[in-house]
Amino acid sequence: MIFNLDQQKREIHKRKAIKLADINWKEDDLQKLMFSYLHELLPEEELLLIMQSKPGKEEPDLMAIDKEGTLYIFELKAWESKDVNLLQALRYGQIYGQYNYSELNTYYKKRDKNSNELLHEINLKFNTNLQEKDINNKQQFILVTNGIDIKTRSAILYWQDQGINITSWIYKIYDVKGEILLDFETFLKSSNIYEDIVDQKYFILNTNTKDGEQDERDMLTEKKAAAYDSPWIHKIEKLQKGHYIFLYSTGKGIIAKGIATGKLLKKDHDYRNEEEYYMKLNDFEILKEPISPSEIKRIANVNYRFMQTMFSIDEETGKKLWSKQ
Repeated sequence: MIFNLDQQKREIHKRKAIKLADINWKEDDLQKLMFSYLHELLPEEELLLIMQSKPGKEEPDLMAIDKEGTLYIFELKAWESKDVNLLQALRYGQIYGQYNYSELNTYYKKRDKNSNELLHEINLKFNTNLQEKDINNKQQFILVTNGIDIKTRSAILYWQDQGINITSWIYKIYDVKGEILLDFETFLKSSNIYEDIVDQKYFILNTNTKDGEQDERDMLTEKKAAAYDSPWIHKIEKLQKGHYIFLYSTGKGIIAKGIATGKLLKKDHDYRNEEEYYMKLNDFEILKEPISPSEIKRIANVNYRFMQTMFSIDEETGKKLWSKQ
């Protein structure tokens, strides 16, 4: 990620990423770029590219082989990935994971009819002595998106626990004074599935009842979202005008909701020696009945950890929760 550095205030502010469409690029443009520069994007896992998909065919966007003969299957999306994209990648694994060496060699030679045999090129590139039987015994799945939703992240962790080699690259594009920057981050097993979701609009905020109920009462009375003391106060800085906020009370569930005004306010905490960051909420509503933790998980099909100060949820889940009174 990229931050703007305020040298005078000695602060950093996360720079907002843009989308492919903002620079008049399409998914196919990204595919061609990765095909040409995959060796730069994956220097620690050098690969030999086998193919690039063509429009109208049920094929992975890219396929490649590493020095151990593992087949890499890439699925690229110009927009935020959804769990159906994960299933699509696994379907490609079902199809192409059964390909023998001869079939993969045919794919490879379609790229360049004058090229050598695939096995020759693999052993030449990696200085190995692989045989046909060593090719495509394992598969590695990689989703490439401009952000993946919580359901997809959760699904990736599930399939990793089942022994499936799958991960995601999250690409981000920034316009810095007219210069377009491209950044790739890898979603790892150790990653927090709730952090850094691109363009999310729905957030669950914990009302901080671990220190008593005063903070929660203040939020309900003053119709605001708030956090106290560093580093938790900086969660409120992420909120923008129009974001949908759910207030979550530990043990009860979602007890209220409102829409962020976008105006960040700061003050000393009323009854503790701490700083408070808060934002007023429009269309504020206290729910007649809390939405329980189990109901939230059922609707989202995600095992949320509610003890966090604030985290984002996917739009589909957010809309369903918002419709509840």
